[in-house]
Amino acid sequence: MITKEEVISLLKEACPSYDPNVTEVTDKEVLVHELTRFASHLISLQYNHQLEKERDVFNLIERLYVEGEAHVKEAVTIGLFETMNRILPEQHIDAEEIGRLLKPNSYKWWKTIQDFAEQK
Repeated sequence: MITKEEVISLLKEACPSYDPNVTEVTDKEVLVHELTRFASHLISLQYNHQLEKERDVFNLIERLYVEGEAHVKEAVTIGLFETMNRILPEQHIDAEEIGRLLKPNSYKWWKTIQDFAEQK
């Protein structure tokens, strides 16, 4: 089981270009905030056509959904995916560009968030 305390080091390992603000996650809110920052980093990589080179990131996101404790899964959904879905249109990036890079479980949640956002 991946705990919230492990996520930052796993993100840094999967995406060496990412520079986290925190080294220690003390609660879910800190993790959500850091995943929000990570979402911005991933959008920046996509905007600069660099994200496809970061395959380890998408393997990690899948692991966080499959192996993560409940707080980790919730933080990924709120901090990472909701933030990305909010920022993508501002950067003129199609959500499917990201969706194509995701693995099956994480893609399911990605689509759920997209569908929910489209209903608003």
